[in-house]
Amino acid sequence: MSLDITIREARTGDVSALLRHRRGMYEAMGYTEAAALEEMALTSENFLERALADGTLRAWLAQSGGRVVAGAGILISPWPSHPYDQQCRRATILNMYVEPEFRRRGIARRLMQIMIEWCRKEGFVNVQLHASDQGRPLYESLGFRPTNEMQLKLRS
Repeated sequence: MSLDITIREARTGDVSALLRHRRGMYEAMGYTEAAALEEMALTSENFLERALADGTLRAWLAQSGGRVVAGAGILISPWPSHPYDQQCRRATILNMYVEPEFRRRGIARRLMQIMIEWCRKEGFVNVQLHASDQGRPLYESLGFRPTNEMQLKLRS
């Protein structure tokens, strides 16, 4: 079956799709506590609207027949410069999600390629992401490698 997919940049009116995908991403990773997922959506909504409007979040959506079936974004954060990177910002890919019936068709790869190219054009030296077990093979095939970051949980 041939699939006609178009990819476009997200706008502030797309926040509901971004929130649906953010929730779906966590559910796909096994996080199913409904109350916490609802709270996440509520607390993320205003953030996503503001970040899309001010450009600190750039996101892309894949559509099939007018229906949003996948998406991902890049959060641009202030960050001190490094000896190898004089920009005071960093790019983080987040919320990569493809609806289950549209998986394994190259949509995530296309979204990633678009975002990587956007980061290159913007002059970023690096882009990072947190990989789920399902996404890791795709990211590795695109050249992503583990880093030395560590994390300490301050609350459970």
